[in-house]
Amino acid sequence: MSIIMKKLSSCLIAMLFAFGAQANTNQSYKLITVSTYLNFYLMNLNACEDYHPEARQAAYAAESKLYPYFQKLDKAVASLKIDEKDKQAIANTVSIRRAKLNTQIADGEFTVEHCNAVIGIVNAGLDETILASIN
Repeated sequence: MSIIMKKLSSCLIAMLFAFGAQANTNQSYKLITVSTYLNFYLMNLNACEDYHPEARQAAYAAESKLYPYFQKLDKAVASLKIDEKDKQAIANTVSIRRAKLNTQIADGEFTVEHCNAVIGIVNAGLDETILASIN
């Protein structure tokens, strides 16, 4: 496994463990987990489009595969009685993910290889177990 894939895997594992313990007992936390998961990919693809023009077209194509999941997430959030704190947590996943990505970019660790790995994962298909709560 390449260093990039190890970093991606460790980021996703840490992200999922952060919410995983509570995800089994509360729909809000499941939706927060889905939002965090989807925004991880969206923010990475957006940065690929901005910082690595050679990956831009493939990143746009991969990004388009995420939008149906975001639409399902929005419907799930709207249809449930979720308290405002949890709705805010779901909304905050975008800014939290972008801040972490900005650190990676500033550290010079956001490479075209990273972009190709993210694009490859999205194109191969996202984790249906994580997405089950919105499908």
